[in-house]
Amino acid sequence: MNVSLKKYVKVLPAFLTPLFLTLSFPDHDQGWLIWIALVPLLVVSDGLRPSRSFCLGLAVGMISMYGIFLWAFSIPGLRFYHGIAVAFYLGLYPAAWCAIVSSGRRTGLAPVIVAPAAWVSLDFLKAHAGFLSFPWASLAHSQHDHPAVLQISAITGEYGVTFLIVLVNAALASALLKSGRYRQQVVAAGAVLCVLIFGIFQLSTDSPPRYFRVAAVQPCISPGEQDRDPGQANTLYRLEGLTTKAALSLPNLIVWPETAVLNLPSSPKIVGRLEGISRRHDIPLLIGASERVKFNNYSLDRASNQGIRSYNGAHLIHTASGPPQEPYRKNVLVPFGEYLPLSDTITWPSWFIAEGFQTMPGDGLTIFTLKDGTRPGVLICWENLFPQLARREVRAGADLLVNLVNDAWLGKKHAPAQHNSASVLRAVENGVPVIVASNWGPSLIIDPRGRVLQRSKGFFRDTIAGDVPLQNKKTVYTRYGDLFAWICITIMFLVFICIAVNSISLRKSTGKR
Repeated sequence: MNVSLKKYVKVLPAFLTPLFLTLSFPDHDQGWLIWIALVPLLVVSDGLRPSRSFCLGLAVGMISMYGIFLWAFSIPGLRFYHGIAVAFYLGLYPAAWCAIVSSGRRTGLAPVIVAPAAWVSLDFLKAHAGFLSFPWASLAHSQHDHPAVLQISAITGEYGVTFLIVLVNAALASALLKSGRYRQQVVAAGAVLCVLIFGIFQLSTDSPPRYFRVAAVQPCISPGEQDRDPGQANTLYRLEGLTTKAALSLPNLIVWPETAVLNLPSSPKIVGRLEGISRRHDIPLLIGASERVKFNNYSLDRASNQGIRSYNGAHLIHTASGPPQEPYRKNVLVPFGEYLPLSDTITWPSWFIAEGFQTMPGDGLTIFTLKDGTRPGVLICWENLFPQLARREVRAGADLLVNLVNDAWLGKKHAPAQHNSASVLRAVENGVPVIVASNWGPSLIIDPRGRVLQRSKGFFRDTIAGDVPLQNKKTVYTRYGDLFAWICITIMFLVFICIAVNSISLRKSTGKR
């Protein structure tokens, strides 16, 4: 075997990482694999120059993205070149991580310090990158079925769980490479032990002051079913029947999923019917609805949508007296799905992006108030992926969070299960229950410790109901936010200084200028 071929063969074990990462998330849901998933990549990249580590990380990252997001090809209009573009962008994060870890190794910095801090810093960037933000399937999400591990996120946010996972991977890789005297493995084992002890203690100390009964309706409205009047009438009739079924459990609130109703509140007839349903059962309804509001000259297609603004929102239909409460309008929209980013400065090619009606983001926060004083906050669709949005609502007084979801356009695959895993983290981070009302399911009722109390069967018409504990105290994460992530970013700043100083010293010692 010639030398060049040997080089390629040596990197082959690194491609176990995409396999392990893919299997760690739903639908396979083998979360234990995440604790060893990065080991092959770390071992193979040992000794590589940062530039080569970057290329290896990019290849591994792109393949991983295809494995985890294979369901994306069920989205209407998604082509192979869209997949390449998305995989390349998301692959840049593990590529940068590999390059940073390699640079740290050459500087003499231990991977158990650099690797987890770098991954958390890059995850934080990915969640705050403007229209390029996409914090789907973070490493922490793979642990959604392991509440003892997740309890640390009440202090650190999900970034603490991610840090721990990468720390263990780095320690195992160092053991295989026989790097150091097992101090790194002792540190990792101690960290895992502390997290598990804390988690078990947290799970055994529930003492909620009161319970709140909530129900969610899962209507299974197919894409395009509401495009014509008969379809809208049929879906409303279906929702009414499921609501009657849900009301039998005597909940304090019944939740309908995202965009269950179209063009609310511009149709007085539909509004009247919804109020009648709420009045008949004497139960408030929290409804996901599209909303069109007159406004001057806002639309992609000004000829056909002149003077119209469209919102994706949530409305409270209640029986209590008093003025109606302002709706919550989705703040963070899906780029290229609900709006075209930078449309004022970039003319996107029609073969790459098909123009459609532009949805407007909401610019405010609405926490609804029920007649018993309970205050639900709302996250719509992928807003549950952003920890800062959930924290903002709980800080503003929300007793529980409701995630209104319509994942029908993602197809009947494992995307909804991946999506829902983030809601488990949001519950633990803020110490509040989270109710996922999903159009196609599965719908969930999650307690403040991240335990799923009720779960519907996916892709079937169904209702779920359950009692959730409401707690008055705010978690460390709710009070202080992403402090842990900022500590990791600070560590990386110091790491970059060390790398720069080492590079300058090497250049001087070799006589290079």
